[in-house]
Amino acid sequence: MSRQPDPFRAGIARGWKVLGAGLAPVPDELSCDVLVIGSGAGGGISAELLARAGLDVIVLEDGPLKTSTDFRQLEAEAYPTLYQECAARKTADKAITILQGRCVGGSTTVNWTSSFRTPELTLAFWRQHHGLADFGPEALAPFFAEAERRLHIGAWETPPNENNDLLRRGALKLGIEALAIHRNVRGCWNLGSCGLGCPTNAKQSMLVTTIPGALDHGARLLAQTRAERFEIAAGQVAALHAVAWGEDGERPLRIRARHYVLAAGAINSPAVLLRSGAPDPHGLLGRRTFLHPVVLSAALCEQRVECWAGAPQTIYSDHFLHTQP
Repeated sequence: MSRQPDPFRAGIARGWKVLGAGLAPVPDELSCDVLVIGSGAGGGISAELLARAGLDVIVLEDGPLKTSTDFRQLEAEAYPTLYQECAARKTADKAITILQGRCVGGSTTVNWTSSFRTPELTLAFWRQHHGLADFGPEALAPFFAEAERRLHIGAWETPPNENNDLLRRGALKLGIEALAIHRNVRGCWNLGSCGLGCPTNAKQSMLVTTIPGALDHGARLLAQTRAERFEIAAGQVAALHAVAWGEDGERPLRIRARHYVLAAGAINSPAVLLRSGAPDPHGLLGRRTFLHPVVLSAALCEQRVECWAGAPQTIYSDHFLHTQP
């Protein structure tokens, strides 16, 4: 297997417009057709589609630009640079730690590549409670398929490591279905350090797919630039106030756009709206966050179980999702 090239090295050399992060200074005032706030799963795909359509797009990312050149499979380097609050972001009661990306590519740069289509039960809930009548599995199937092609999502044919295979074998003994997880990888080396940034660029995150695609079509990327608040006038967003940060401190800037895409994640997006004093007629802003708790299971085993060796998350069972209230 060969290491995939770092797209940012070649892209910046041929003129990609990447500002901040010590590369090029961020101006005090900017304007564009569409400002995309966040470079993760939602922001990355939106930026590429809009840039391909010929619009002038700016992508704003609070975190730094780190690429495979910087990924050395070291927790002491990855957690402080690639995660929100050094991978220590917590709920107010400190009960749950929230592992959320803060870098170009967002959480797609540090996630474990598990890729699922939106479940039919969820789509049915959206249709019933939110009036999204067109959001059925058949109607969305072509869009899911397009995303799967773009991000190289497919079956993972490599045998699971012992950590995952224990889940598979245990479920089999209990008569519970356990299936292989589809992953967004291409030429994966099975190193097991997905959460520390992929050093071979096998993980098809926004860092190596849609953000480079947007930049190839003229988009501008502002790294280490934090969205603070929208300037709202007469019920319309007039501009975004942001802060570019680096070793030399922080500097404010103002960005005007015809349209805004707020894709800063389930925690940071409502935070921006709250700081902006955005309209909240139903009183739900910042009050409807859902977390996916992960509980550690530990056991003494006769054999070696090295959960850091091999892809970290390749087997799943959703048996109890359908059999319990």
